[in-house]
Amino acid sequence: MAIILSNSEMNVESVAGPMPTRPRMSHGILTLVLPEKQQLYDAYMPFVKGGGLFIATNRDFHLGEEVFALLQLMDETDKTPITGKVIWMTPKSPQNGKKQGVGIQISNEDINLSKKIETYLAGFDNGQSTQTL
Repeated sequence: MAIILSNSEMNVESVAGPMPTRPRMSHGILTLVLPEKQQLYDAYMPFVKGGGLFIATNRDFHLGEEVFALLQLMDETDKTPITGKVIWMTPKSPQNGKKQGVGIQISNEDINLSKKIETYLAGFDNGQSTQTL
């Protein structure tokens, strides 16, 4: 039996071949509080299939990693639990004044949350012109 250390995780490989790897463990629960419509507009990623949210954090994540978060929208008193996977990462020391964090794709189970966010943002004019990428 050989022991291989990789990416701070330990995998055990036997003569029969590698053992199945476990999914990466979550970094705990992230919290996103968006008390104003402008903040919701800035965090929401409508171009992501099923919707996405950018969450500012200094924690390190990997693309595809499952994330758990609690979201508090505007005047709602309750926090909504959501799950998603990391599809975007803004690294430490980002350029152009951007915040470090991750973009998560909202899971299919939370599709009603995406619809709720889009309802909040319907007709919202943030007063800025759009840019073509």
